[in-house]
Amino acid sequence: MIGGLPPKVVLQAVAIERFMLEEDLAQGRTPPGDETGSILTFCRFLEDTAHGELDFPRTMPTEHWMFYGKTVERLAAAGELPHEAMEDFETAFHDVFFRVMG
Repeated sequence: MIGGLPPKVVLQAVAIERFMLEEDLAQGRTPPGDETGSILTFCRFLEDTAHGELDFPRTMPTEHWMFYGKTVERLAAAGELPHEAMEDFETAFHDVFFRVMG
């Protein structure tokens, strides 16, 4: 969903998505799982980063990293996230990559 949105509205859309997903989980409409956890983790990262907190959790399915990285890069390039967010994301990706390969 967020891949096709203009950068200016991504953070607002992510906040809405997170709220709806958390409500669905609380009401039992969505089962908990890796996919859901990954989406919530990324939503929290984007929201926290937009508020100046650069702390990226390193636990997400490997197949999600590419899309999340492109999203962070796009938002940082548009000035919606600080440039350091991209650096933090790249560091987290390298940490995970070397753990998987090691």
